[in-house]
Amino acid sequence: MTGVNLSMASGKWRRTFAMSTALSAFAVSGIAFSAGAMENTASATAAQAVTSELAQASQRHDFDIARQPLADALALFGQQAGLQISAHGDLVRDVQTNGVVGLMNTEAALQRLLAGTGLMYRIADDGSVTITSSAQSSDASETMVSPILIEAASAADDRPGAADRANSIRVTREDLDRRNPQDVKQVFAGESGVSVGGSIPLNQKLYVNGIEETNLAVSIDGARQNNKVFHHSGTNLIDPSLLKAARIDPGVAPADAGPGALGGAVVYETVDVADVLEPGRSLGGFVKGSYDTDSETFTNDLSSYGRAGGFELLGYFKWAKGDDYEAGNGEQVPGTEADMRSGLVKTAYEAQSGHRFEFSGEQVRDRAQRPYRANMTDLTNRDQPDELGYDMRRRNFAFNYGQAGAEGLWDPKAVLAYSETYLYAPLTEESRGTTGSFSGKFENDFNLTDRDTVTTGVDFYNDFAEYDGPDTDADEEATNFGAYAQARIQPLDPLRLSFGMRGDTQKFTGIDGTEFENDGLSGNVSAAVDVTDFLTVNAGYSNVWGGIALAENFILNPAWDYSDGIKPVRSENYTTGFEVHHEGFSFNAGIFRSVFDNARDPGWTPGPSVVVDFETRGYNLGAGYNWGPGFVRVSYTDSEITVNGKPGDSDGTQYLGAPLGRIIALEAAHRIDTINLTLGGTLDAALKNTDTADAGGSAQEAYEVVGLYAEYQPEAAEYLTLRIEANNIFDEEYADRATYGQDFTNVVPLYEPGRSFLLMAKARF
Repeated sequence: MTGVNLSMASGKWRRTFAMSTALSAFAVSGIAFSAGAMENTASATAAQAVTSELAQASQRHDFDIARQPLADALALFGQQAGLQISAHGDLVRDVQTNGVVGLMNTEAALQRLLAGTGLMYRIADDGSVTITSSAQSSDASETMVSPILIEAASAADDRPGAADRANSIRVTREDLDRRNPQDVKQVFAGESGVSVGGSIPLNQKLYVNGIEETNLAVSIDGARQNNKVFHHSGTNLIDPSLLKAARIDPGVAPADAGPGALGGAVVYETVDVADVLEPGRSLGGFVKGSYDTDSETFTNDLSSYGRAGGFELLGYFKWAKGDDYEAGNGEQVPGTEADMRSGLVKTAYEAQSGHRFEFSGEQVRDRAQRPYRANMTDLTNRDQPDELGYDMRRRNFAFNYGQAGAEGLWDPKAVLAYSETYLYAPLTEESRGTTGSFSGKFENDFNLTDRDTVTTGVDFYNDFAEYDGPDTDADEEATNFGAYAQARIQPLDPLRLSFGMRGDTQKFTGIDGTEFENDGLSGNVSAAVDVTDFLTVNAGYSNVWGGIALAENFILNPAWDYSDGIKPVRSENYTTGFEVHHEGFSFNAGIFRSVFDNARDPGWTPGPSVVVDFETRGYNLGAGYNWGPGFVRVSYTDSEITVNGKPGDSDGTQYLGAPLGRIIALEAAHRIDTINLTLGGTLDAALKNTDTADAGGSAQEAYEVVGLYAEYQPEAAEYLTLRIEANNIFDEEYADRATYGQDFTNVVPLYEPGRSFLLMAKARF
């Protein structure tokens, strides 16, 4: 193993770890004391009773719940079945379930989930579902104690069974806890259809089936993201420690995904109090510390949260500090040190009537020495300065309103948000770029029946892109108003349909004040047919109008001439496939194609009006097996991208997509309950890709990367979690397939870290 010597830095890291952990504990204690003072009279053993109507018994959902504590499983069940379910805390405490996997109706799945637990469920006349003991169920007249709501707050996917979710990629809180992601790349471990280029958060970009995220509708807590800042940096700076869930709708997205869902949508949700507060408690928190041996990076997390009556408050802070890491070739990669701070404050109030008001404020900041061009290590054909001090900051503020348990024709939701990304990049004489978006929406679900819903709404955004240099300033702006409707119905028991339309009108303002007004219609339709109890076939199509995208901050040229006009972008997306679930086994296959016309591709010299046509296409395969205490899943994606009808390289596809080729991803885990030990691992592999050679460059070489982990919870200290990871255990020298420049002989790409070990300890209180 290269570059891993714990003894060399033992004095340094022990002092740093001790000091940072002590500061974490002190800060969390202060937050906890303040939260506890909010309401001393709050009961620690009771919670508000909430009921929700059970979906019609014949409606089937795709369940994937592994063996785990029943309280956690009920939360997942509620998400996947689209309902809320209640149980008294004493009934589910310390109870394990073997889980449930497969496509089945709600009642059958609930029966299987409770099998062997000694518990039953009760459906009241009003449709509410309560978990009971067998004794309580045998005597319906017995007075029950107030149930405790088992839920995961507002899930990232509130329509898990809809036809437009047939191809969705979901990352749940359980997935995040298991993967312990340090960056966005690890958030989507095991998903071959999602690639993340770059090796550190500042330069990472996400691609879905080969399409870059700037062509998807990306939101965080409902806030629209507009982050096309600098082509040598990343797009959305994300700290996965703040997340509770993520969902990707590749290709075909519904009308209520928002404007600009040209190639699909990405939805991030940050954690709520209900996600982390243990059942039966009104106050909690945790302290976590970790150390990475390769880069000698220390990471500390601390959080405190509480609930008093209908009020909730959560505070979270994290910092990471380390050195440049070594790649698999044993050489240190300059400009890869960790220096990141992130924080989240979230407060909410939920009335007994179900009205919920929530405000969240979040910031992630990466500030360190980076390569002159932050998405590559070096250029061999020209001189360039050494590392420079980059500073990237993303902020997100969101207000959300909804009504928990709402039914019938009035089920409203409102969002008002502001997001901003700032980048200081000194390579052009201390230049600064800022992009931001002020956005909002109001929509209502018309719940016609238990399984038929029509969503209608209006939304808006005001996006801006600003460049502030030593000699010049420039900016572009776009304002959009939209109206939409999306129907999700089940006309026949085996058939689910989703179809919708939206209309948008946009006003675009160029650097010189030139204005363009455009409008367009978008439509989508998806269908899923349950051919048998284990086989589902799906298909989808969308035609999306996206208006005029803002240019990147660092190419805004005050001399641009807009007299030639700019054509608005439009895309067409096609998907079709099938999935099989049977007794723990699963298999899925699908094909996809996305065609973009008039995608804006401006340049400093060519001007603001340049547009290109590009296309991505390919197919996905997946298989897995869930045996209760464990699972294994593997996926395979083969995608290609063409620009103006020709094969694309990693330079000509910037802000469009990436030439990825064939990707394989595998994830497996197994829990040994008798000793509270979880073992798991991942495989990330890419086969040789010659598409880039067809584009005139070099072929992208193959690689295989394996990681393993073990996580342990001592029986004598259940509040403590210990974890060790061995990442890139074969010390592979490689750059992720989505990383820029591998197909150019004059580019030294950013190689990923070599073999490393991550040690982590987390204490809850």
